Amino acid sequence: MRIATIAIFVVFLGLALTIWATRPSAGSDQIVLPSKTPFTKGRFFAFAMPWAGETVTILKPWAPHADAVVLNLSEFPNKSVVHWRWPPLVPHFGLGVWGYNAVMYGNYDGGVPEKPVAPIRVRDLKELRQSYSFRLSNRFGDGNVLTEFYLRSSTTNVHAKVIEIGWFFHMPPNTRAYFDSATPVGRYVDEQGRRWMVRIGEKFCMIAPEQPQDLPMTGTLDMLPVLRWLQQKGRISGNEWMSGIALGVEPVSGIGTMSIDRWPVTMR
Repeated sequence: MRIATIAIFVVFLGLALTIWATRPSAGSDQIVLPSKTPFTKGRFFAFAMPWAGETVTILKPWAPHADAVVLNLSEFPNKSVVHWRWPPLVPHFGLGVWGYNAVMYGNYDGGVPEKPVAPIRVRDLKELRQSYSFRLSNRFGDGNVLTEFYLRSSTTNVHAKVIEIGWFFHMPPNTRAYFDSATPVGRYVDEQGRRWMVRIGEKFCMIAPEQPQDLPMTGTLDMLPVLRWLQQKGRISGNEWMSGIALGVEPVSGIGTMSIDRWPVTMR
């Protein structure tokens, strides 16, 4: 009994030390943004949402502390660092993620930026593009690196979501398995010659490299041609409204960070 008690104490002590050692901290000109706390500057927004973790009874007390974003106040959204700290276990529901922690442009999913971004009908979009440069630290955990947006049937009702469209820059094996099991829409080749597989699960249109691989951590993504392609496929009509976009991490397991060094977005 004594040995078992000591073992349990050691486990809890190790857990406490791990939590303490990985707690995000802010440096000069930085703040730590806790989960479910909005932040906005200009046309950009930041939010960490442990939505799935909150549905697991045993994790409810921990969920508010699991995710955070360290923001650089003068350069936001650039130099933002997403942190996640979850058990080393993959949740077994849906995509198998604990939440979504991201920086956002415009009204991605109800977040109202300091400087409003006017919604645009898909058929009227002239450009929808982002550049990105990020670093992923996933030695002791993993997560989906995902950029995505919702198309809505309303400019004011954030719940009027017609479809969710997302590109995966990095997918852990369990996410890839979920992706491969979803309904195929087709293969798409972009202007850079990159080959994408497009699949739909419920109302989530997922776009990932055709062969299991990560995208380079620096690059550009022109999203408008994919919307036109989806129109041709009859998956969207073009009457939907585009309101904003996000880039971040869906934590899958363990401890990790994603540093977003640069993220300019053009939507017009």
